[in-house]
Formats: sequence, structure tokens, C-alpha cells
Amino acid sequence: QLRGYIVFWREWIPVNNMYQWEEKGWEHVDGSQSSFAVTGLRVAVPTRFKFGVLADTVGGFGTETYVDDYTNTGEPQGHVEDIVVTSAGPDVLNVTWKPLDLERRNGRLLGYRVRYCRVAVGPVDSCPDACTQTQEVNASGEETTSHQLRDLSPFTTYRVQVVAFN
Repeated sequence: QLRGYIVFWREWIPVNNMYQWEEKGWEHVDGSQSSFAVTGLRVAVPTRFKFGVLADTVGGFGTETYVDDYTNTGEPQGHVEDIVVTSAGPDVLNVTWKPLDLERRNGRLLGYRVRYCRVAVGPVDSCPDACTQTQEVNASGEETTSHQLRDLSPFTTYRVQVVAFN
């Protein structure tokens, strides 16, 4: 027999240049309720929270169910760093990067956009860094740190940019 639910929440906080979940609160919710509003969360800056729910029955507690999300999300700030492009064959490039710092994500990242273009070849007096037809692919996932560009023009110089998105 259901007695209610335990709703709890944790905040993702920095500790000694690392991150960990910190317990922030919990409530016992009546079994007839199908929703619960968590109030008092820090929302001045995007903050990651994990919310959990478990059933409270006369036989004990059920299995925890989690969801985590951010408050006050916005566009990621800053630039992706440590982008490295290496050849993996005449028409393939491996692109790797350092994930965008959590403080600059402004919410949960959906992934990274890898933009690339062939560098134009022309007369000496033309702009040496001019690009022809920029293309873009999405590398999905918040912690994704690499993508492989395939079917490129063999032995051609490319310019590559990586941008986080949410």
C-alpha cells in the first residue's frame, strides 16, 4: 500500500576544482499528489540540480528515479578550447577538444557543432584564409569530445571550428 513519495534534490557544486552532488532538501509527499513544486533553488546563474523520487510503501521504499536539469539556462559562454585536428587518412580528419567548463555552459549542453570549410586556393594577393562553403555537423552529447569528418577532398587544407550548443 502506497503511503506517499519521498522527493529529494541535490545541487552540483564545485569542491576543490572538481564537482560533486550536495544534498539540498527532501520532502515527504502525500500519495494522492502527482506533482510537487521545489522552491528556493539558486537561479541567479545556471545551476545543475538532480531531482529524485521514490515510493514510500508499507513494505518499504521503492527504486529511486532521477532526472537532472538546470535552472536559468542560456546560450553557452566563451569558446571551446584545446581543439586538435589530425589527419586520419587522405580524406578524413579527427577533431578533438576539451569540454566547455561547467560554469560557462549555462545549462545542459546538447552537444557541439563542428564547422569546417576548405581553405580557398588562389593567387598570392587573395586572402589566404578565405573559406569556401562552410559545412556543419552536430556531435551530440554534453561530454562529447571528438568527431570524425569523413569524405573530405583528399590532401586539402580545412579550417575547423567547434562551438557548444544547448
